[in-house]
Amino acid sequence: MLGVCLGGSLSAAEPTMEVWRKVASYLSKEAQIEFNALPAAAGVAARRERDFCAAVVQLDQQSLSEARLDEVEQRLKALVAAEGNDTIARAARFLLGRMAQLYRANPDVGLAAEYFRGLVEQPGADRWGDAARIKLAVLRAYVLPAVGDAAARVAAVEALLPAAKDPVVVRDLHRVAARAIMFYNLPPAAALRHLVAADALGGLSGTLGADQLVQIGELAWDTGDAALATRYYERLRAEYPRDPRIFLMDQRNAGNPVPHRSEALHGR
Repeated sequence: MLGVCLGGSLSAAEPTMEVWRKVASYLSKEAQIEFNALPAAAGVAARRERDFCAAVVQLDQQSLSEARLDEVEQRLKALVAAEGNDTIARAARFLLGRMAQLYRANPDVGLAAEYFRGLVEQPGADRWGDAARIKLAVLRAYVLPAVGDAAARVAAVEALLPAAKDPVVVRDLHRVAARAIMFYNLPPAAALRHLVAADALGGLSGTLGADQLVQIGELAWDTGDAALATRYYERLRAEYPRDPRIFLMDQRNAGNPVPHRSEALHGR
């Protein structure tokens, strides 16, 4: 994620590009060697990018201790303090959020949400706001304290949709909302609407693509829309002919017993 989002703003001739490629390929030791061999950075922008690269490479090394996390956090906060909303500062804020959410021995999801919310609410000409929007949606759906019940959690995710512009982000927000509705066993019609909207935006393939077709077909069956269910079952057959779930669908269409949605479990 870091290499992809930041790499789009860097020249192919930038000396750190090979370091980012190694980071993106999970070659942490090789990335450290590449970084150590870099020439001195020339100019403020190059030094900021180099400082951020140093923090990421340091974070990527094993074993990861709390002391190392403290050092990386200091580096990233210094980048934010110097310039709060350029691409490097926004990348640093996103990584600070991820560190608070996942890296610490005692995660601070409230702090993570603050970093992500700040990126969502403060515009920037980069992908970090989009990436933060998805992370914030997941926290709202499952982790952060909610004012109200499960439906309030779903509503908090849905509130992130209107301002989302990137079609991939819109699609994934629909998917997060749908999964939360199914997880909390809320009425399935809303989950169906979100997944149909996600499907209209496209872009999924492999296991995720097949799963989404099955989920839409099953939710359509649950809500009594047999025509929609059949359409998605046939798409599954056409696009993923070896998927073993086709057998269950054929059994259902033949009138044979198949598993039903259980109110005691987490949806479909």
